[in-house]
Amino acid sequence: MKKIAWVTDSTVYMSETLMNNPDVYVVPLTIIFEDEQYEDGITITTEELYKKMNDSSISPTTSQPSIGTFVALYEELKEKYDHIMMIHVSDALSGTLSSSKQAADIVGLAYTAIDSKSLSYGITYLIEDGIRMQQAGKSIEEMASYMERVISSLENYILVGSLKQLHKSGRMNGAQFFLGTMLSIKPIIQINEGVIQVVEKVRTEKRAFLEIVKRSSASIKVNHVQKVAILHGNREEDAHYWKAKLLEENPSIQIDIAPISTTISVHAGEGTLAFLWYNTLE
Repeated sequence: MKKIAWVTDSTVYMSETLMNNPDVYVVPLTIIFEDEQYEDGITITTEELYKKMNDSSISPTTSQPSIGTFVALYEELKEKYDHIMMIHVSDALSGTLSSSKQAADIVGLAYTAIDSKSLSYGITYLIEDGIRMQQAGKSIEEMASYMERVISSLENYILVGSLKQLHKSGRMNGAQFFLGTMLSIKPIIQINEGVIQVVEKVRTEKRAFLEIVKRSSASIKVNHVQKVAILHGNREEDAHYWKAKLLEENPSIQIDIAPISTTISVHAGEGTLAFLWYNTLE
């Protein structure tokens, strides 16, 4: 059986399962703020980022890991592994997957590249399932085929904490930003095929989340969903509140709560809440 390394990036949520697996490697994205560069999750925390964002009129930006960063990692992994399963943030949102593939080609390391078309727990669930399949003796081809099928079933609903920050980062167009700010509308957005889209416009945050719970519950029941992730930007108490609301209608599902990464916070802002799941996860 081939020795496999699982390589991802710092937009992932590192669950206990992933943190305890020595074959999982995380490459940090870069956060650029006021002429300083920080490694996501290593030299800056989300709490520190939120404080900097609140104290400054300058907006931070993010950058994908350099090809050189990936090359250095893959040179090391080449000595220990036969194959790389790389699963990265949506290729439509970042060039991280492209850098990872180019580096593996330079090093001459065999790999399978998976565009998660997602981020955070969307990547976490994929890697956790892939590792379980590997432990069950499944082939690389079987794991990749499973992931591609599951990725197409991604469903998510997001209420961003800062439309201003999302607009500044280039993830929301001017018309959407105008609707959300000038008209006091709380847009519910979604990552669809890796691209951010507005799916509903609601007047208040409470109504927005009631709509999200309504949509989520309906889909969860129809698709027999087993687990859901609630992601938050420094809103853990609210995340637990909405978890309880979702469990009222779906008492048997597993709900994981996790903070969004520092890189994601740059774009979504503090106060973000999101529901995410795969309809075909078993």
